[in-house]
Amino acid sequence: MRKVISTGVALILIAGAGDPALADEDPGRMVAVRAPSAADARRATGSWTPARMRAARPVPIPERRAAPGRPRGTAVHSVAPRPGPRAAVSASTGKVFFRDPANGRDYSCSAAVVRSASGDLVATAGHCVRNAAGWLEDWTFVPGYDRGRRPYGTWRAEWLAAFAGWVRGARPEYDAAFVKVAPRGGRDLAAVVGANGLRTGGPARARTTVLGYPFLAPYDGERQESCAGTTRPAGVRRALPCPLTTGASGGPWLSGYDGGTGYVTGVTTNTDLRNTTLWSPPFGDAVWRLYRSADAL
Repeated sequence: MRKVISTGVALILIAGAGDPALADEDPGRMVAVRAPSAADARRATGSWTPARMRAARPVPIPERRAAPGRPRGTAVHSVAPRPGPRAAVSASTGKVFFRDPANGRDYSCSAAVVRSASGDLVATAGHCVRNAAGWLEDWTFVPGYDRGRRPYGTWRAEWLAAFAGWVRGARPEYDAAFVKVAPRGGRDLAAVVGANGLRTGGPARARTTVLGYPFLAPYDGERQESCAGTTRPAGVRRALPCPLTTGASGGPWLSGYDGGTGYVTGVTTNTDLRNTTLWSPPFGDAVWRLYRSADAL
């Protein structure tokens, strides 16, 4: 069952978990699904215990090559960061845990809080919210996750939002998503951990810091890791020399990073077999529309 609604920002296709192919939909449109309540998730899968989190494996990265071409020119859009707690790891970046209903297994990704009107919006990769079998379940964000510690609590998704171009065709240039989490104890996520800014339409070559939770050796997925370098155009995507491995998917690409927050200008979606390069979809007008539409859900 599907329905189309308008938020005043963009037309949005609200989809069910078993939604059919969206062949009639603009690839830059948002497709969103309401996540089960926390009580529903507990009844279905139990809670995210420390042992369950440790056992979760990094989500498999889809093997898709981006179509040739260049990103479309876009206007620059920007929202400033909101400072958060100062700690050894960024409080506004964290680890994501979820269940794949197709095989019943638990997986993980990385994600980051972005400043928004709601205060509850998280940026990640499209394949961290939806795969070929459907929407991922029991989606939970742990900001500042560090070797099993959850210093800022556990935040459950209310809405998962991705591009139609990702949902219907797994197009790498649309492998980006936003998740709206539920407030906890009357407080929004950004009020607790701060929030990164968001900048779209920036230069293709820029000094950038990447954060995430890589899993393959020499990493173990339990610590927040980083790399820094200069991005370059790579067809319809952007590339960055970086040794982070699988598990860093969904982690933020940050400009102006100060050790706590920065401006999100991309998210990790792929790495090469030698773990020397990361890729991100372009952050242009479509991502800005997705951000605004997701926050209005």
